[in-house]
Amino acid sequence: MQKEVNVVYDNRPIGFIDSGFGGLTVVKQALKQLPNETVIFIGDSARCPYGPRPSEEVTQFTFELVNYLQQYDIKMLVVACNTATAAALPLLKEYLDIPVLGVILPGARAAIKASQNDNIGVIATQGTISSQFYDHALKAKKPSLHIWNKACPSLVDMVEGKTNVDMTKIATELSMFKDSNIDTLILGCTHFPMLKREIESIMGEDVTLIDSGVETINDVSAFLDYFNLSASPTTQPKQHRFFTTGDATEFKKVAASWLGRRDLTVESVTLNEGVNPMKKTILIATKNAGKAKEFQAIFGKQGYTVKTLLDYPEIEDVEETGVTFEENARLKAETIAKLLNVMVISDDSGLCVDFLDGAPGIYSARYAGEPKSDARNIAKLLAILGEVPEEKRTAKFHCTVVMAFPDRESIVATGELFGRIAPIPKGDGGFGYDPVFFLPEYNKTAAELGTEMKNKISHRKLAIDALMRQIESEGVLW
Repeated sequence: MQKEVNVVYDNRPIGFIDSGFGGLTVVKQALKQLPNETVIFIGDSARCPYGPRPSEEVTQFTFELVNYLQQYDIKMLVVACNTATAAALPLLKEYLDIPVLGVILPGARAAIKASQNDNIGVIATQGTISSQFYDHALKAKKPSLHIWNKACPSLVDMVEGKTNVDMTKIATELSMFKDSNIDTLILGCTHFPMLKREIESIMGEDVTLIDSGVETINDVSAFLDYFNLSASPTTQPKQHRFFTTGDATEFKKVAASWLGRRDLTVESVTLNEGVNPMKKTILIATKNAGKAKEFQAIFGKQGYTVKTLLDYPEIEDVEETGVTFEENARLKAETIAKLLNVMVISDDSGLCVDFLDGAPGIYSARYAGEPKSDARNIAKLLAILGEVPEEKRTAKFHCTVVMAFPDRESIVATGELFGRIAPIPKGDGGFGYDPVFFLPEYNKTAAELGTEMKNKISHRKLAIDALMRQIESEGVLW
C-alpha cells in the first residue's frame, strides 16, 4: 500500500517592491517560472529614481513600500530594486519575520559562473555603485575578480519614459567597458533589462549580459520549496495586483507591454511614512556580547535597541588599514553605518609606551605577529625594554571611540589611563597587557585590580564617558 504524502501549500501572495517600472523585469520571470504564485507589486514611480538619493532616504522609502504591502499578508518579500537592496536588505531581514530576497547576490553568483576571464562589469544606479554592494558580493566569492563599475542614471530615465531611448547616449555610457576586456556585464538595475537588446548590440556577442531578475526568481523558487511556502497547483487565473505611487495609466501601459498582459489591474496609491525601526537602533561594532549589555544599559533608557555584529553575520569584517586609533575606529564605524544605514559605535585601543615612541600603539594586538597571543606580545615588550629604568617605562592605555551616523558627522571621543610597564607580569585578571601595566596610585597592575575596579577606571570607560557627554551636549539622541 502506497504511503499517503501530506503536502502543505501556502496561497498567500509574494510581495515585490521597486523604485518604479524596473522591478517588472523580475515580476516577468516570476510569472513565467512560478505560474501558481500570486504577485503583489508596488513601484514608487512618483519618487523614482532612487539612485541619486541618500542611502537613509532610500531606506525610509523602502520601509514605506514594505509597510504598504504588509496589509496583503505577503508570505515572502522580493526587493526587486538594486538600490533598495544595497541600502536596506540587511535591515529588512532583521525587521520582517518572512523570507526577504534581494537582487544583487543572485546576479553576482550568475556573473561569476558566466565569466571565463574574471573580468566583470557592473552598470547600476549611483546609489548601488556607491554602496559597493556588488564589489563585496563578487569579491567575497572570488577575490581574484577584476571589476569595473559604471553608474548609468540616464538609462533609468529612458526606461521610465523621462527621455527617449537614445543609442548614442547608451553607447557613451558603456564606452569605458570597450577597453576593459570584460566578458560579463551585470545589469545591476532592474530597469536595464528593458534595454537589453540595445545594450547587447553595443557590447557585442562576446559579452554575456546578466539579468538578475532571472537569477532572483530561481532563488525565490528554492526558498518556496525550502520553507514549504509554494502555492497549490491550479488552473484558475491568479488575482495579481499592481500598485504605483505615480500615474496608474502610464504604469499600466508599460506593465502591460512588458509583461504581455492586457488584463492588469493597476491602482495609484499614496504612502504614509512608515516606521523605520532602525532609526532607534544602535549597533556596537563588536562580536562581544558583554559590550552590548554595557551599552544597552546606557541607551536602553532612551528607547534604543542595541545590536552587535553577531546580529549581522553577513557583514564582512572591516579591515583596519588606518595609521591612528581614530582612523581605524572611524573606518569601521562609518563603513558599517553607511552599509546598514544605522548608528554605529566602534572603538580602537592599544598600549603606548613612551620609551618606544608610542609603540606598539595600533599594532598592540599583533605586536609579536600572527597568530595573536597576549603572552607573546608581553614577552616581546619586556625583552625590548630590558633593563630600561623604572622612570623611563611610562606608558598609557589609549582608547578612541567613534559614533557614526548615516546623516551627520561622526562624534569622536578619547580616554587614556596612565601607568608604567612592570618588569615582570603580575595578576590573573584582565587581558592583553594588563599583567605588566602597573598603576602607581593603586600599587598594582591592571590584572591585579579586579574586574569591577578596572572597569571603573579603564581607558574605554573614560572614552565612553566622554562620548556620552558629547552626545548630551549636542542633543544628538535625546
